Amino acid sequence: MTGPMTWSGVRAVCFDLGGTLVRPAPVATTGQVAEVLGISLENARALMGKGAKRRLVSPRDLAHELAAHFGRSALAGPLAEVLERARCRAENPQLYPDVSDTLAVLRERGFALFALTNALGSSVPEQEPEAFRTLLDGVFYSARTGAIKPEREAFAAVERASGLRPEELLHVGDSANADVRGASSAGWQTAWLDRHRTPEGLAPTASTLRLHSLDSLPLLLPTHSGSSTIAPEVAG
Repeated sequence: MTGPMTWSGVRAVCFDLGGTLVRPAPVATTGQVAEVLGISLENARALMGKGAKRRLVSPRDLAHELAAHFGRSALAGPLAEVLERARCRAENPQLYPDVSDTLAVLRERGFALFALTNALGSSVPEQEPEAFRTLLDGVFYSARTGAIKPEREAFAAVERASGLRPEELLHVGDSANADVRGASSAGWQTAWLDRHRTPEGLAPTASTLRLHSLDSLPLLLPTHSGSSTIAPEVAG
């Protein structure tokens, strides 16, 4: 952490998924897609951000779309395998050890809890994993909202569903751009989860609190939080 801080007006905490609540694959799905297609990671990210992360699509259909885009139909099979594995991981998320207890404490203290993630449409599970149903009030997938972090609309989707104002929301994530800068630009409170202990000079902003685990998060939030009204459509 960079120093003591509390967010007295916060009524809900929103988390990124991969790298924050969920252990990511050793090589991200977009990286695996880039390797199969023989393109750069930057190009793969740009391609996914244009459409694949903004709509629901089956792993098979997305694989065929990607292969056709590059005129390499023979790659549809290998791409489908990559995307199917990603779908299986999303259906059975592996949480970090500090997640369950931290979220349970926050839930007991009256905070609404959400997740906001930039997810490939092919990786969104048909049914919310039990871990998320137990620990969170709702998960917002970019493939369902049509907006990806750091876009303002991604955060606005949480505001509309929760009925909360930006200053009443705290976002915790591991991406300096998508999570910290995106949430800060939306007027939210922010915390940067730096599990890998990035050198000080690479911190996103001087005013953003840096955490190395989620264990200390409850200590930084008010002891009592007013309950919020959660809209029925918030889950998923």
